[in-house]
Amino acid sequence: MDDPLEFLRNIRSVAIATVDGNRPEVRIVDVMVHEDDKLYFVVARGKPYYEQLKANPYVSVVAMDENYVTVRVKGRIEFVDNGFLDRVFELNPVMNHIYPGDTREILEVFCLSKGTGEIFDLSTNTPKRERFAFGGEKVEEPGYRITDRCIACGICKDACPVGAISEGDIYVIESSLCLECGNCYEKCSYDAIERPSGF
Repeated sequence: MDDPLEFLRNIRSVAIATVDGNRPEVRIVDVMVHEDDKLYFVVARGKPYYEQLKANPYVSVVAMDENYVTVRVKGRIEFVDNGFLDRVFELNPVMNHIYPGDTREILEVFCLSKGTGEIFDLSTNTPKRERFAFGGEKVEEPGYRITDRCIACGICKDACPVGAISEGDIYVIESSLCLECGNCYEKCSYDAIERPSGF
């Protein structure tokens, strides 16, 4: 995939998760603009969604296309100058019908300017996972990892549903193929497998 952020813009209607106190909240929103490795959204100040963003500016966004390719991103949002509303309305003319004239003044623009993400491709018989970062964040490899405590018994290889584990003096998991299901981790009797970092 050339640009996972553009993928989200092209799908447009994505699920975005926020937190209300200690409860998760999710809704469908449109990615209004994708420019300079940033995703831009709008929210009306009267919505609980706006209050949640102000109280906790961390979000998670996810979308899936018709081929079962999923892109997820997470990061901290920031509100931007409302002069950017003109750009939003230019690229999304339907907004002029929803918020005509000066009613657009109730809207605030925010963007996700840095974060981490993951592409999970279920369009083939061999699912593939790839992580990415933008805005200066760092990428962490997906998948479980086999450590030097491995005795090469082969139990993990037999436990992997997609054949992502290969033999060696120390067995190796191909991170891009790992489903992160944890079956190898649960089956290993030697505590030789490490959990992936949470995405």
